[in-house]
Amino acid sequence: MKSRDLKTIYDVIVTEYKMEHIGEGRFLHSFKPKTTNTLYQFEANGVAEMEEGERYNIGFREDKDGRKIVDLSCISKSDTVNPMLSYIYAKEFSKAKHTVNKQKNDERVTHEATDGYYWGKKYAWREFGLVISKDAFYAYLEQIGHPKVPCITANPDMAFSNDPSTAYKEEGLAEAMELLITTAEKKTKALYQSPHYSKRFSIRGIEAITDKK
Repeated sequence: MKSRDLKTIYDVIVTEYKMEHIGEGRFLHSFKPKTTNTLYQFEANGVAEMEEGERYNIGFREDKDGRKIVDLSCISKSDTVNPMLSYIYAKEFSKAKHTVNKQKNDERVTHEATDGYYWGKKYAWREFGLVISKDAFYAYLEQIGHPKVPCITANPDMAFSNDPSTAYKEEGLAEAMELLITTAEKKTKALYQSPHYSKRFSIRGIEAITDKK
């Protein structure tokens, strides 16, 4: 399932967890968050996937009948990193700041490219890469050969400050990040690896996602 198909809820306390046998070894699992009467469902085997009273981050979609169907790959306890949930949260975080980021990019970054919209490297990370570190984001784009151009970035806090830098083409950035995260496999307690990037990297937990560093 693509991340754009998913909606998310965070730090949900699970209540009224039930399993109903629906035949052929399959069960309909359901629960409600402690603070609402909204019902969430998913099909699985007869083993409980969640614990009553525990806190979870959850990804789900709504079917044509309006039922909220949980994606089994997007269930994690609130204190555990789930790559896809972190990625979705990072996208939502960036979306909320898109207007500000784009305004700063337009005002401070200059380049000579004419084949599309380009983001100065700092703003590209803020817009597309918050789920991983700046260094990993830049190194990944370098390795996959993502289109880039030289640019000048102005610092409004310093008179006559015009720093040479790099700007990345917007087209393909979102797809590149989604490919990295959806193919990431956990290799150590804190590090992941993807066949599309030669270095191991960390994926930020939801509580650690920020555009400040």
